[in-house]
Formats: sequence, structure tokens, C-alpha cells
Amino acid sequence: MAHYKLILAYDGTNYNGFQRQKIKTSVQATFEEALRRLGWQGRAVMPSGRTDSGVHAKGQVVSFNFDWKHPDRDLQKALNAFLPADIAVQSVEQVLADFHPRYDALTRQYRYQLYWQPARDPLRDRYAWRLERKPELRLMQAASDDLLGEHDFIAFGKALKEDGTTIRRIFSADWAEEQDGMSFTIVGNAFLYHMVRRIVYVLVRIGLGDLPVETVRLGLERGSTGIVSLAPARGLCLEAVSFSEDR
Repeated sequence: MAHYKLILAYDGTNYNGFQRQKIKTSVQATFEEALRRLGWQGRAVMPSGRTDSGVHAKGQVVSFNFDWKHPDRDLQKALNAFLPADIAVQSVEQVLADFHPRYDALTRQYRYQLYWQPARDPLRDRYAWRLERKPELRLMQAASDDLLGEHDFIAFGKALKEDGTTIRRIFSADWAEEQDGMSFTIVGNAFLYHMVRRIVYVLVRIGLGDLPVETVRLGLERGSTGIVSLAPARGLCLEAVSFSEDR
């Protein structure tokens, strides 16, 4: 019995998040069904994290035990043959038996995309948040700099468990302008439930001049921004999860 580590990419539009649910379609349940068609009898795969409903991924990591008698490359091909067009295995490798995608992860990187124009663009709206006007990148970056380091992020999300900590460390948080759009890339050791989308919403409101640039800093200090709105899920993508070289 080998322990496998896979990298999954998926378009989250038609899924109610990664985590398996009783009556709603999830990425996890869809992937596990493909595994079972190959003879897998496990209870559940282990993910690096649980993306929200509608959120996409390029670098979701999952692991599981499987008695597969063929090369790793054949497992990738077989899974992709049974998976729908909006989910695909990017790589397969065997790892140590105690590897855990969530607990062994050192960093997670998310990217959020937005653009601005008066009318919606169906081809872009699937993966980006459309704004009516251009926000000020300089203001958003200044506020993003306040995210760096270790803080209690209770103002921007909830712990995954009732008694879980809300302290997280952010290593980078950068905006980049791209023609008539922008992207926000944030790297941290872990993220709270809805944390990235809530941060993006606040930063965009700052960029549009609706909130002062000090909103992020004051929210971290006080434990609340008074804002509960989220940026749309469609603009967010889990890009990568990093591990130490021996994992």
C-alpha cells in the first residue's frame, strides 16, 4: 500500500467547495468517485485545505493510500480519464506514509483577479470580479502592507474549528496591474475561513475611496473592521502549497 500525493486543478464554478457534502456537489466527492472506479476503497482523501464554493484551484494538494500496481504516471492518466473536464490531476508522486497535506504545509498562495469596465464580460466573469471603475492600486498596496507578519486575523475570518486559533502569519501580499485588470497575490502559513475574500473586499473598498487606508491596520488592532462582506468567490484561486523538501 503506497501513500500518494497529487496536485489537483479545478474550475470551482459548478462545485459547492472542495469538502464533501451530503447533498451538494463537491470537488472532493467527485474526485473520490473517480478513485473508486479504479478500485480505491479508502474512506476519504486528505486535502491541503477546503476552498469555498465557487473558488478555483491550480495547486490543491491531496493525499491518500492506494494499492496501485502500475506506474504513477498511469494513475494520473487513469484518474483524468474518469474525472470531468473541470477537474484534472496535474501530478502524482509517492510520499512518506506520514505525509499530511494540511499539517505539513509551510505556505499557501492565493491569487485574486479583478477588472473594470461598464458592461460584464462573460468570458472574464467566470474567473474575475468586475468593478465599475478602477481602484487606486497605491492605496490598496499600502493597506496590504499592514497584513504582513503574524497577527490575530479574527477581523477577517473565522477559525476552521470552534476552539481554533485565529493567529496567522502573512509572508507577502502584493497587487499587480494587468492592462485593464489587477491581481492580488497573498502568501501565508494558513488562512481562516473566508479570510482572503474578506481581505480583498476591504482592500478594494479602500482602493475605491470608500474606506480609509488605515482600515486594515485598525481592524487587526481592534479585532473587527465592522465589515462582513466578501469579494466574489469566482475571482479567487488557490495557486500553490509549499512543503519542506523532505515532504
